[in-house]
Amino acid sequence: MLWAAGAAAVEPLGPHQLSEQIETVFRVRAVDASRRVNYGSAVLIAPGKLVTTCHVTRAAQSIQVSQADMTWSALASFADIPHDLCVLSAPGVTRSAPAAIGAADDLKVGAKVTAVGYRVGGKLAIASGSIKALHPYHTAPVLQVSSPFDPGQSGGALFDAEGRLVGITAFKAVAGGDFHFALPPQWLPESVLRDDTLVEGSQDTREKAFWERARGDQPLFLRAASLEAAGEWDALYTVAREWVRVDQANPASWLALARAYARLKQADDAAEASRRAAWVAQSAASRR
Repeated sequence: MLWAAGAAAVEPLGPHQLSEQIETVFRVRAVDASRRVNYGSAVLIAPGKLVTTCHVTRAAQSIQVSQADMTWSALASFADIPHDLCVLSAPGVTRSAPAAIGAADDLKVGAKVTAVGYRVGGKLAIASGSIKALHPYHTAPVLQVSSPFDPGQSGGALFDAEGRLVGITAFKAVAGGDFHFALPPQWLPESVLRDDTLVEGSQDTREKAFWERARGDQPLFLRAASLEAAGEWDALYTVAREWVRVDQANPASWLALARAYARLKQADDAAEASRRAAWVAQSAASRR
């Protein structure tokens, strides 16, 4: 099972660089028609424009973003609910420089990352970790990371070691472990970054994000992650075999199969799947 945002100890960003990045992250308070309050985070990506996760704001009738002792009203200007990325327009937010967005092609498994967001209650949380896997999905990879994040941090920032925004923290496996996922900012159309552009996108609040769907309707990498987090090894073996069949060029599929074999005490098969994963990763690196 997957849940909206919830490590390995590695060296975080430098203090000065991190302080600059923190200024791009804001609290979100969204109130729906029944006056239910939903809390989250958002990242400034252009003057007066912030990206967050749609599951935080999609049902909101009023939205506020805040930082320190300042609060601004915001409006939904773009929604891609299936990908769970929404953009808020808050023209008053001008005191911070927008986050620099990193290139998806520069991402590497093992690279250091830092998650920044506001927990429910308003306390800023910063957690370091690393990229555990990159899962190609549509036009850019979903990042699986060890940097932990908790409720209220959905819509927060995932920064690389250079302080660039490489992901929007979104959801995690309820069972715990290194199953925290961030969405690629590359899913946003460039038009939403322009001040003079208003793009509505998909605003149907009945839609679900790809990770909220029933397990059988989720992409294979999420099905595998849920099963591994829950320790359902026979089911993981079945899903990993299917994942390898349809995505042999992804080392993560072979590693999932290797872990399933290992838990099922099939050591030789686990070793072979691990070798295939290493070969696929090396081949991909040599083509860059």
